[in-house]
Amino acid sequence: MFSPEVDSLTLAQLAARLNVSPASVSIVRQGRPGVSDATRRRIQSALKANGYSYLPYTPEQSAPTGKPDGSPQYIRLLKYYRSALLTDKNEGFVDAIIDAIDAVARTRNYTLVFSSLSSDEFDQRLPELAGDSCIGLLVIATEMECEEIEKLRILRVPIVVLDCDHPALPFSSVTMNNRDLAYAAVAQLRTLGEVGYLCSSIRTGNFKARGNGYREALHDFGLPEREELCFSVTPGLNAACEDMNRLLDAGRKLPPALFADNDVIAIGAMRAMQAHGYQLPQDVNIIGVDNTMLSQICIPALSSIQISCAALGEQAIQLLLDQIADPSGEQLHIHIGSRFIARESTAGLNRSAEA
Repeated sequence: MFSPEVDSLTLAQLAARLNVSPASVSIVRQGRPGVSDATRRRIQSALKANGYSYLPYTPEQSAPTGKPDGSPQYIRLLKYYRSALLTDKNEGFVDAIIDAIDAVARTRNYTLVFSSLSSDEFDQRLPELAGDSCIGLLVIATEMECEEIEKLRILRVPIVVLDCDHPALPFSSVTMNNRDLAYAAVAQLRTLGEVGYLCSSIRTGNFKARGNGYREALHDFGLPEREELCFSVTPGLNAACEDMNRLLDAGRKLPPALFADNDVIAIGAMRAMQAHGYQLPQDVNIIGVDNTMLSQICIPALSSIQISCAALGEQAIQLLLDQIADPSGEQLHIHIGSRFIARESTAGLNRSAEA
């Protein structure tokens, strides 16, 4: 339906140029509420200039609907962010989850109201949400700490937390199986020898669980666990490259295989490795997580662990709707599985198998 002109910016480039999140661009293209009027006009103008279509937005049509008895019938989707590196800079991952949630909400005749909240304003604005008339809340809590999630108890509506892998969440949740995907990555790489870890310097619940899976796999497969096999970098494309450059300049040596906390970290680190003369995958084989578009177009193309964003979103809203229908129901924690997508960055696995 939407198709850009050949020479136009990509949507990700357009978002970066406007200094807005890809989610904001998606909201405007689909004519949904969730951004200010000034931001909407600015994005609409840029979309038009770059050959993209967008649906019209009418506040009256987009206002939350109600049931026949006058009670509210809308669900709020709250995106929390601290650095925004994992929510807005992760190549459409969160956008795909939001789209899946919105599609289910529409089929069930619920309006989805989107809002975002930074860590700096969380405590101040939380009481405002307590007065909200929504009937349920979905929280994209990728960058949230468990103590902040605990504070959501004052809202007194059914709540489902997404993309947050803390061990003691106070609400039902849907997230990827972080421990298993890291374990599976090491299982793929173990035949090459020592397996290192490109770990995020920002340790969210998801990344901590991946670290646990990585270490558990090393133990089970009899591989060494050494501090020098872990390379801590910032989870941003340029920042990961800069951090990896510093590590390599300092003389750090790379093992023959690396598991990265996500694709962005892997690709940023790969750029630094190539700048330092490493041949990929001849010298180092790498697996990332998320299977983003970047993983398919970087050189060499990055092998990655894919998680279904659609499944995350669909399971989350279905779980919330079940809790709205039966608030006394049990708390559930759903883990979405993953699958390995092999590309050129792990070509050494084929050579190892042949040997």
